[in-house]
Amino acid sequence: MRFAIVGEGLTDFKVLKNLLIGFFKDKNLPVTKLRPKDIEPFGWGNVLNYISTEEFQDEVDATNYVIIQIDTDKCEEWKEELTHIGDDETKVNDFINQIIKVLIKRIGNPFYTTNKGKILFAICVHDIECWLLPFNSTTKSHFTKIVGCVNAIEHLANKKGFSIHEKNYEDGAHYDNLSKEMRDNRELLKKSELNPSLKVFVNTLSSTFTTV
Repeated sequence: MRFAIVGEGLTDFKVLKNLLIGFFKDKNLPVTKLRPKDIEPFGWGNVLNYISTEEFQDEVDATNYVIIQIDTDKCEEWKEELTHIGDDETKVNDFINQIIKVLIKRIGNPFYTTNKGKILFAICVHDIECWLLPFNSTTKSHFTKIVGCVNAIEHLANKKGFSIHEKNYEDGAHYDNLSKEMRDNRELLKKSELNPSLKVFVNTLSSTFTTV
């Protein structure tokens, strides 16, 4: 079973790779990076454009599963009539469904319908840094946080002696560090329940695969 990831940046790829390793309990799980490749960070605009291309369709055909990762903090700039939900956790599930509909439209309904079993969506409300908080913070209010997560993770990173804003894209070491606890299946399943959008993605994996 092979996974390929389209995401906003190498740092996002590192988080998702560790998450998949933990979910499947397989440190040798084949996980490759479709995008970004040469452009770093790739950003939401390039994600939306890339999944509309024939190249993306070819990549879907060539692998078992493709995960599309995107942050929603800038969703109002997508020109898709989306509205930022702020810190309202009660709207997360409906909001994620709206985002997925936009991504499917970009992919193209006919191609998606044919390949929907191979395409999974990792929708980070509103930043992937929110997914890291349950694994790095001991403050309960951080566990369910969906706004201000970048600043919160930066504060925690500073305590560890580094900054997430350092240009470490070549190896993504800092985000690999911040997400390494996700490699533990028990911790992943327990703590993913705490963050609303992370919970949705892990539940998607659980409903798609029966290995856990």
